[in-house]
Parts: sequence; C-alpha cells; structure tokens
Amino acid sequence: LKNTMPASVFSRSTECHNQDKVSMGTIAARDAIRVLELTEQVAAATLLAANQGVWLRSRAEDARPLPPALAAMHTELSKDFPPVVEDRALEAELRLCLARIAQQHWRLHA
Repeated sequence: LKNTMPASVFSRSTECHNQDKVSMGTIAARDAIRVLELTEQVAAATLLAANQGVWLRSRAEDARPLPPALAAMHTELSKDFPPVVEDRALEAELRLCLARIAQQHWRLHA
C-alpha cells in the first residue's frame, strides 16, 4: 500500500517544523522501481495463465481458431512454457518469463 501513495505522505517534520519537507524524489523513485518490478511479476503470471487458458480452450470440441497474432504468440510461448498438466513448481518458469519480458523478447503488438 505504501508504494501506491505519494512519498510526501510519509514525511516527518524536522527542525521544529522549519524544514517540514525533505526531498522525496529519491524515495519516490525507489518506490516507482518497486511498483514496476511488481507489475512485471503480475504481467508474467498473467501471460502464463492466459497461455494455459488458451491451451485448455483449444482442446475443447467447439474451440474456434485463434487470430493469427494470438496463435503466433501462443506457439512462441509454448516453446518455453509447457502447459501445466500436473501440479508442479512454476517459479523457474515465472523467472524465465520475467527475464523474457525484461529482454523485450516478444513482439507485443501485431
């Protein structure tokens, strides 16, 4: 919750209220970096969950074909991230997905 609020909310008064605001730029920058890291983690998990969902849906009898751009992305993701058929640890796959996101490995816009 702290990371989503302005850094100035957590300032402390100094020198008998003479210097009531200290520079919040570095604190805000650190908080912004942490928010970006957390957002990347959510994006990685969401991408793998969506890929799993596409795989599950494609096995249904009434499954419609994917648009070309989504089919290409699903194929690309399936090379590194096999579907979860049985319960297993996914930390290594999530870390690999995070690394791929950081490297801008995939073309995200068709």
